[in-house]
Amino acid sequence: MALFWMIWTVVILATAQAQLIGRFALRGVRYSRKFNKDRCHAGDNLEMVEIIENDKRLPIPWLRLESEFPAVFRFRGSTALKQERGSVYQTHTSGFTIMPRRRVTRRHFVTCEGRGIFRLSTVFMTSGDLLGFVLRSRSENVQAPLIVYPRLLEERRLPQEWRSWQGEFAVRRWILADPFLIEGSREYAPGDPMNRIHWKASARTGGLQTYRQGHSADPRVMLVLDIGTVTPGLRGGGGEPEAEHAISLAATIAARLIADGVPVGLAHNAHTLSLPRIPVGGGAGQLRLLLEAMAGIRLKVQRSLAECLTAEAREVGPACDYVVIGSGGEAVIGAAVARLERLGHKVSLIDPGFVSADGSAADTSVDSGASVDSRASGASDPAPGRAAPRHIPLRKEAEA
Repeated sequence: MALFWMIWTVVILATAQAQLIGRFALRGVRYSRKFNKDRCHAGDNLEMVEIIENDKRLPIPWLRLESEFPAVFRFRGSTALKQERGSVYQTHTSGFTIMPRRRVTRRHFVTCEGRGIFRLSTVFMTSGDLLGFVLRSRSENVQAPLIVYPRLLEERRLPQEWRSWQGEFAVRRWILADPFLIEGSREYAPGDPMNRIHWKASARTGGLQTYRQGHSADPRVMLVLDIGTVTPGLRGGGGEPEAEHAISLAATIAARLIADGVPVGLAHNAHTLSLPRIPVGGGAGQLRLLLEAMAGIRLKVQRSLAECLTAEAREVGPACDYVVIGSGGEAVIGAAVARLERLGHKVSLIDPGFVSADGSAADTSVDSGASVDSRASGASDPAPGRAAPRHIPLRKEAEA
């Protein structure tokens, strides 16, 4: 008889805890997630804070939390019980025991290894009673968007063609000094006229200072990113690292030009989660738009480079410098380039190549056909050891 009552008591207690704890297991449970910043560059470190709160008078004996993150997130010292990593996403499973009216805060240190526009919005929670008789599950919508900009390249990883183009571009900006545009002061140099002396700056610094005049021209640069030439399967040796390197090169060029006060725009021929074309503009807001557009680029071709340049020729606006970032030849885009140059634009082609993290560079030399065309158009040969940017010439057949 004693054994019977003992068994009966155990059954009653198990049923009671199943109905009391299991039935209300997820009631009053709140989950939130946030990053210490919502925008960063690839390679930056972030702090992600998770807060799980039990706002009821009953304990939670066990809580299983399943979160999905992009595969490019690398967690340092993760406390997850189980991790499943795929090529696109990774799933983290964690377990908790939370007492009544308690809050659990977890901090994760994350390294973003790749660019993208991420919307981390769903968390799946499962809980129940002590013996697992009753299970409760629900998904929690968490608004934690994150935009990871492309990685900015170091100086040693920039192609020589970009340095040559940058030098020629700077010379064209400083043809004549603009007497009506004053950008500050500089040290006096022999030959400076006396009426250009900045007397207030001279008194402040203790030496002769003259007005530093602005640029004589107002150049505009339009970056055209050709993702098709570096997408896997379109070209021998092409792949995702080459595509990401080309996008990083475009981001680096845009950041440097805008820092120098040059208006910059962007067009590309890839599928995107953001804007496919950014008109030419300047300032910090413009750089933010450009980087966000590059973060949303998907490695899938939407149209050819020739179609992209043809669409640019239909845009109405003042003349600008078109910088085509791609490793394709000039033959397939000759007609589109000729149309742009007839409209007064200047078109240059920069081969991004591919430079590994250790600094070893791939071959980005100019092919023989481009060299012959450059000499035929009257361009001077570059100095030994210096690769000149390819200014695509107007061929006779293209003009026809």
